[in-house]
Amino acid sequence: MRKNCALVVNGLILIVLATAFGVFSQSVSSDDAKRLQRFEKRVDDLRQRLRIPGMSVGIVKDQKLVWAKGFGYADVENKIPATPDTLFHLASITKTFASLLIMQLVEQGTLDLNEPVSHYSSDFKDDSVKIKHLITHTSAGTPGESFQYSGKRYGYLTAVIEKKTGKKFTEMVVKTFFEPLGMTESVPYHKIVDESDKWMGSLGKERLDRYKENLTRFAQPYTYYGSGETVHTTYPYPEYNGVSAGILSTVVDLAKYDAAIDRHVLIKKQTQEKAWTPFIANSGKQLPYGLGWFVMDQHGHKLVWHTGDWGSGFSALLLKIPEKNVSLILLANSEALIEHQYSVGEVMVDDAVRNVFVCSFLDLWGLAYDCDRTSNTAMTTFIEQRRISGRTAIRVDPKILESYAGKYQFEKLKNGIFTVTRAGDKLDFAGPGTKTEMFADSATTFFSKIMPWRLIFTKAEGQPAQLSIVVGDQTYYSTRLE
Repeated sequence: MRKNCALVVNGLILIVLATAFGVFSQSVSSDDAKRLQRFEKRVDDLRQRLRIPGMSVGIVKDQKLVWAKGFGYADVENKIPATPDTLFHLASITKTFASLLIMQLVEQGTLDLNEPVSHYSSDFKDDSVKIKHLITHTSAGTPGESFQYSGKRYGYLTAVIEKKTGKKFTEMVVKTFFEPLGMTESVPYHKIVDESDKWMGSLGKERLDRYKENLTRFAQPYTYYGSGETVHTTYPYPEYNGVSAGILSTVVDLAKYDAAIDRHVLIKKQTQEKAWTPFIANSGKQLPYGLGWFVMDQHGHKLVWHTGDWGSGFSALLLKIPEKNVSLILLANSEALIEHQYSVGEVMVDDAVRNVFVCSFLDLWGLAYDCDRTSNTAMTTFIEQRRISGRTAIRVDPKILESYAGKYQFEKLKNGIFTVTRAGDKLDFAGPGTKTEMFADSATTFFSKIMPWRLIFTKAEGQPAQLSIVVGDQTYYSTRLE
């Protein structure tokens, strides 16, 4: 695509085979141009309101990437712009890749969705939970009774795929999607280069070298804090690599993936339609999820999508309007792209139309209806919630800060040795894969702007300070080593 199919101007891709404005009609018109310009301006306005440092956005029409643009910065500190080739975490959009692999096995006749998960994991003590319950998020409680999104439970599908194929999920992603579809800018796992010895045999040096090069275009992660402060997060991303999350990609590569889905080169049309049909609960109630995809009706028009959200630093969305043969791809280096849509309802059940970017996209196709009001309420609520939850740091006597410096061991935390050092008016808190600034909101309590941890120091007369960590309703106590 980069060689001869597209013109790249200031981060905007204009596809030669179908011009940027051809997405709206067969011929380029001034009305088409104005609509795209309004959408582009709206996206950037919303991005700035949500303090998202960098985004890449693409529109796929009739299996072609007809428009893509980068907004803001992939790396704020070094002023590196976001482009359609910027690499982002997909997080839970990885689940759609897993769904396709599962449905391929179904088509081949090697897997039955009614097969018990107990055949693949000893964590399931009876045969009540079926594969269909995992892939539809209906495995919790009474299987098939209700939708309860769970990345952890969906993750059991990793074992299903690997047992049936005899290959690791990561290898299946590379050889089923990346290689055949030309997704050369994608990376199957953010630590794959660090673990190259593990993957050299199955993936080879050439691929690993390419992933290393691709990772140089990996966006830096940021989070929205307090009254709109953009904080560069150092929160460690899970080393998890499986069906629930892990893939990194770009707008350009995801457009290839999206086109392959619609061309039915991965699974048959009827199989895909089954995956895009809402699952029916035991009670007969229609649920908001199909086989690895969210599905909803927007005034008689089917919307199919999946979000991805690491909770801090990265979020993503792939939304399809099958009737229009059009898709929207959104990738961001902040959680705000997705998390604002959950501010007015239950997480992972809310309609995609509560997302302000999705609503603006639907407006291009005359499908917005009343979502503008709903999505703007969601965005406003998110901003206010962040403002309320933000804490204001105070200054603490440097001598007190120095007295907290030391090494602490937490028995109930894996590899739980953490070091506290004074950094000016703050404390640096560092442990395995973790380093964050801690700000004082009292002389004994400290908070992080990027992690849900609170540090509490206690000090008996004549004794060195002791440290505990509070995470939600859990408190972890330490022994001071030095």
